[in-house]
Amino acid sequence: MIILIINQNIFAQNCVGTAGQVKWSYWTGFTSYPDSTDLFALETFPSRPDGSQTLGYLKTPVNYTDYFASVIRGYIKVPATDTYIFNITGDDKSIFFLSTNDSPANKIKRAEISTYSGLTEYNKEAGQTSQSIQLVGGQYYYFELYNFEGTGGDFVSLQWRKASETTVVWSIIDFNYIYEYACGQNCPPRGTACDDGNASTTNDQQDGFCNCVGTAPAPNNCVGDKGLIEAYYYDNITGNYVENDLINAAKFPLSPDRREKLKGAYGPLVPYARDNYGTLVQGFLTVPVTGNYEFNITGDNQTFFFLSSDDKIENKQSHQALVMYGIDETDYKSSVFQNIGPLFMEKGKYYYFEFRHKESSWRDHFNLYWKTPFHEIRQWKRVPNFYLYDYKCEISCIAQNTPCNDDNPFTKNDKIDAQCNCVGTPCSGPDCDDETARYQAYDSCDPTNNLTTLKEAAWVSCTNTLNPNPNPARASNAHWIMYDFNDRYKFSTSRVWNYNVENETDKGFKTVTVDYSTDGTTWQALGNTYSWPKAQGLPDYSGFAGPNFNDVKARYILISAIENWGAGCSGLGKVAFDAVLCNPSGTPCNDNDPLTSYDKFDNNCNCKGVNINCGSDTLRLAKETLADGAFKAKKRIEAQSLVPTTKDISFTAGNSIVLLPGFEVNSSAIFKADIADCIQAAFVANQKATAPTDSSEFSTKDTETSKLKEIIFRINQPSYVKLSLKDSKDQLIVTLLDHYSESLGTQTKYLPTNKLAKGTYFVELELGEKKLRQEFVVDK
Repeated sequence: MIILIINQNIFAQNCVGTAGQVKWSYWTGFTSYPDSTDLFALETFPSRPDGSQTLGYLKTPVNYTDYFASVIRGYIKVPATDTYIFNITGDDKSIFFLSTNDSPANKIKRAEISTYSGLTEYNKEAGQTSQSIQLVGGQYYYFELYNFEGTGGDFVSLQWRKASETTVVWSIIDFNYIYEYACGQNCPPRGTACDDGNASTTNDQQDGFCNCVGTAPAPNNCVGDKGLIEAYYYDNITGNYVENDLINAAKFPLSPDRREKLKGAYGPLVPYARDNYGTLVQGFLTVPVTGNYEFNITGDNQTFFFLSSDDKIENKQSHQALVMYGIDETDYKSSVFQNIGPLFMEKGKYYYFEFRHKESSWRDHFNLYWKTPFHEIRQWKRVPNFYLYDYKCEISCIAQNTPCNDDNPFTKNDKIDAQCNCVGTPCSGPDCDDETARYQAYDSCDPTNNLTTLKEAAWVSCTNTLNPNPNPARASNAHWIMYDFNDRYKFSTSRVWNYNVENETDKGFKTVTVDYSTDGTTWQALGNTYSWPKAQGLPDYSGFAGPNFNDVKARYILISAIENWGAGCSGLGKVAFDAVLCNPSGTPCNDNDPLTSYDKFDNNCNCKGVNINCGSDTLRLAKETLADGAFKAKKRIEAQSLVPTTKDISFTAGNSIVLLPGFEVNSSAIFKADIADCIQAAFVANQKATAPTDSSEFSTKDTETSKLKEIIFRINQPSYVKLSLKDSKDQLIVTLLDHYSESLGTQTKYLPTNKLAKGTYFVELELGEKKLRQEFVVDK
């Protein structure tokens, strides 16, 4: 953990504030357990917290919330010179810094506890107690007290004692010895109207750091709305790399699967949620003050960042940063290639930027940080959307009728329309699918009829004989509920809302058994019995953490009540399960990857297909009838398959082809096996298929979707490739591909025409020293 020195230039100021109190500042909204780098990356740290409280002692409130970080800054002063020992307790990680005097620049880490402790658990770790420190009477000593919280209880407490005391008694440092820290930035809130003194700008606003910033005249037609920054995502693309996995994908860059509005030059909004996708972000960056700026990127997996020297996209390679392999969100020092600058940048100018990001598995993120002349601390900070502008010249289009979110709570069934816009059907509050639209506001202290306390929102069992328990071992438990999920799932955690009907909460389950089954006949017990707390009968009842299923695989879940809280009937409000589809190994499925075939579940609940065209080192084919013609692997093919009479089958592998017991070739079927380099075999096949004329190497044709063009071209040898769209005046509209390619064979790119005006257009392909053009017309 790295702790930064805060505000190196304030020790000459008088920062000692009100005696007898300090300010506890906290920052919330982290998606996981934060550390100091996560806290320092927030542009609002240290002087603009999400909330604060004034305390009269160095102990914070207990169990405030989850996933937050906090700090207390202030001064300690003792009346007479003496030697003191400090001790820190906290939940979770907590750190205490104390300066050698009143200057923050001289602070030293004195004590730290790395895991949670009890409030009075003073001896859990050796590092939580400081060395003896002499404090001079009347001298102010600057301090910082940090607390980083994941889940569960939370607090930090700092106590002390005199080193001369023979009996160890720790006392929390209270109002008699503490003083508030009275320095730090104090600026008008972001968005406050102001006048930047420039008559050519509009919508002048404070940025929250004492800078008045207006919108300067746009230097080109591609500068869009302020604060709007969109990420386009391309799903079901395997691999770790921007080059070649992302940029060679047919749908990149113009046919994304989804998009979202970001909060800044970082994303996605919900990280660690998807695998096997790529990202494209385009926009313009501005700065609020002229000066020197530095930039740093992090990402997982491979991430490229381009920053133009001006507003022109063609100059985007003036400054580049890259992350070759996946790193943590705040790992700023993994490689020198992550950094750009220092760069001299001018207020009032626009700088084009672009992210290209490729995610494979596990964590996923991309982040742009900067060090600026205007922040209170010169530390890496995420770049927020306040300084960003949309790139509105993109012609990307998500497929029509794809579900989306138009950000209007009073519409429903939001979908992409024929013009590539996200549009919903207007609705009234009760008919909308957005909770904010359906929310009914009540006057303060007025009674409500919220659904959570109504019988219609709950389930109850009152019969003892009509429906015997499905598990014979639970025959004596007459009140039960069984969930049938139709398919087998792998279950992890759960959450339970007990019977929450007002004045009837004694019907809730109290002592409970949980069983699971794959067939509804043979049952396995999940643990022993569970004790479930009684509901509160209140409209804001939030339930409790239910049983952890520890990845058991089941189709049926059976919950039986041994006893309830005293009523004749037994019931529940709701049970939610965290689960993923997990059909038995070998069950056919669809991994949504168009490059794979024979998709099946494996033993770990993953739906996976095989890439039969040089996509893997080893290609394993199960005992099934083959439907494709050619199977190619870089090294080895293992097969138990059946070769049909309806299709000629060929195997090509670099090292070995193994026909396992069960492999069968039907009478009169044709089967061929070759030991050869499959990449070279593909190259030779392309050479044979390619006529000597240029026209056969490049084509643009319609697809089944009238507004989507399919561009097909063939690369027969490694070469520089540039594919672009131009208008009838030979003006560049967009570049689809621009790199040196070693991927041989037929390539495809999709070109949506939804946003193109009527007229003639040219698709231009530069392939090595050749330049080819195809013309098409947009007439609608």
